[in-house]
Amino acid sequence: MFGPSGCGKTFFALDLAVHVARGQAWRGRAVLQGAAVYIAAEGGYGIQERLTAFSCKYEINPEDVPLYVISEPIDLCNSDTDVNLLLDHLRNLPSDPPVRLLLIDTTSRALAGGNENSPDHMGALVIRCDKLRSMTGAHNMLLHHTGKNVNQGARGHSLLRAAVDTEIEMRWDKDTQSGSANVTKQRDTRTEGSFGFRLDEIDVETSDGGKITSSCVVTPTDGPVGAVATKATHMPKSAQTTLRALEKAISECGIIPLDSDHIPVGVSVVTLDQWRDYAYREGISTGKDRAKQQAFKRASEQLIRSGYVGRSGDQVWLTKE
Repeated sequence: MFGPSGCGKTFFALDLAVHVARGQAWRGRAVLQGAAVYIAAEGGYGIQERLTAFSCKYEINPEDVPLYVISEPIDLCNSDTDVNLLLDHLRNLPSDPPVRLLLIDTTSRALAGGNENSPDHMGALVIRCDKLRSMTGAHNMLLHHTGKNVNQGARGHSLLRAAVDTEIEMRWDKDTQSGSANVTKQRDTRTEGSFGFRLDEIDVETSDGGKITSSCVVTPTDGPVGAVATKATHMPKSAQTTLRALEKAISECGIIPLDSDHIPVGVSVVTLDQWRDYAYREGISTGKDRAKQQAFKRASEQLIRSGYVGRSGDQVWLTKE
């Protein structure tokens, strides 16, 4: 995940981490629950205030969330010493749930004085990230910066981009005070997804004598912002038909389910079978049954990947206007 300073990277990454740690659906997408470990190599103890703001807004007891913060620098460039110390630390964490997400903030700090433009130094970092991944089974997320020209992508040697499975570019629009996270690379599948957000300010009490300070939490908004807004997604006709069918199905037979960690509160849902039936009625394909099945499968999967539709098990809902 990369972007310029002040674009909301840390807040957005923490929002993801807390959802994973709680096993709570994120933006209508199911998550694989597990502990999250945040290495705040750059933010230090300020990260605690951001977590406190999140827990205040959503009335969460932090002791019930398996999210662990390491407020110390880490060297992933020059030797295996810090990697081995980190692995020892992770082994001492509770084993239930297992660690699923390991966030390193930032790439520059993890290089520990190494040259971002050097293939040797960046390659050493990638090798040690691979070691962390293979030894823990956890997803590794690096937070990284852009250079002076934000349109030229992440800073440093291109070896890093070649190595990652998923790349997310963060943008911030000062005029609207809103941001977006945009998937710019996804290995082995389509590169899709843009997630708008704003940062809401929350007053929090610090640990040093009850002093009140402020921090922010991420609040989802619809769609991309700023320059990214020009990259509107063009959906094929079958996907438009399938989306229209879901809108009609929810309007006519949608229900609001009981509280669920995997479905947003107050959202109307229908079953996948109901959605399919309405898509057939809307004329998703003029072919025979097999052609209709394939057309619906392709279109529904595209809508879910693109973030227009949320799904949990057999239930689906609209996530965008």
